Amino acid sequence: MTHFNRKRCATAVSVATLALLGLVGESVAVNQGEAYRKAMQERGEKALTHNRPDWETGVRTSPFLSRDNYSHASDWDLKGEHLKPHGHKNPLYFPFEPGFKFIMERPDHPWGHYRKEVTILEKTEPFDLPGIGKFEAAIIQEEEFFDGVYDQQALNWFAYDERTQSIYAFGELSWEIDEEGNKVFDGTWRAGVPDGNGNAEPGLLMPGTFILGARYIFDGSEAEAFGGSENIESGMTYTTPAGTFKGCVRVREQSLTTHDDVTDKVWCPGVGLVMDTSDGKLIAHSKLPHTAEVLATFGQHHRNPPKLIAAPVAKVDERSAIAIAVKEVPGEVKSVHIERKARKNVYTVEIVADADGVETDVFVDIESGEIVGTDR
Repeated sequence: MTHFNRKRCATAVSVATLALLGLVGESVAVNQGEAYRKAMQERGEKALTHNRPDWETGVRTSPFLSRDNYSHASDWDLKGEHLKPHGHKNPLYFPFEPGFKFIMERPDHPWGHYRKEVTILEKTEPFDLPGIGKFEAAIIQEEEFFDGVYDQQALNWFAYDERTQSIYAFGELSWEIDEEGNKVFDGTWRAGVPDGNGNAEPGLLMPGTFILGARYIFDGSEAEAFGGSENIESGMTYTTPAGTFKGCVRVREQSLTTHDDVTDKVWCPGVGLVMDTSDGKLIAHSKLPHTAEVLATFGQHHRNPPKLIAAPVAKVDERSAIAIAVKEVPGEVKSVHIERKARKNVYTVEIVADADGVETDVFVDIESGEIVGTDR
């Protein structure tokens, strides 16, 4: 779903930036709109708005393709004591309540009838990030199906700032489901872990105050998932199989590594996500009683019992894997991520070796902590 960069210390930010992030009132934000536009022009950007295509039949690449075009973690004054996993009051995001569910479908997906089932898990994910501190993040589980066949699962780590009600992402784990129903690691990123250009950073998913033209990094790992969002429309009415919703907004997500990867999403008050140009439209939602019959089909497409597709347990964390790898190949760590090598799930730790300056991948088994190979 969900991607962050380098600077960890809180810095002084302008009122305009605070407004864009929901840290001050909306009236102040409106009054500061011209100041924000001038600030953007000083950063070499052309404008906050540009012509839009017919976005349901084909979205166009944003002209804003640099990290510097977006606010990012160093602008947001994130503090662990204010980050909470459950119970946010952001009107445009779906509830972070354990057991909450919703379903999206896209029948015309090129790979087959696509279905995504999303739920909030009871457990939370602990974080302890430099410059931010300790906090717990909600775990949002996504499961994807094509023509009724289980295809992929992701666990996303989200939290909200109780001061602003802004929603942030701190990483994810994702698996593909193989022909035998087993989970195989597809990708992962986590805030605070090296990503090839410093450390991965948190992303902003939805500001507490929605301001047209605001842009912000939503995925903060330059190695795995790196992209920026732009708020491009408000006051929409939008209809899906789950109903017609008013007062909606549209957000465009632009990959900053794969520039033709562009997604538009529509978010509506009291509901959350209702349309995604990649994932389709909302068909059922825990807070919409009239969709209860459809919601009751949640989980029916699982081809195998959950016990047969249990995820591998990572008994070694990222920092331990880095320490093991650096002991084997002393040098500067550039990135670390989980992937499948030689039928094992391993941390791939990329190191520039002190001895000869050659980039070397060290593969550390996520369960045993043993080094299973290197690649230069």
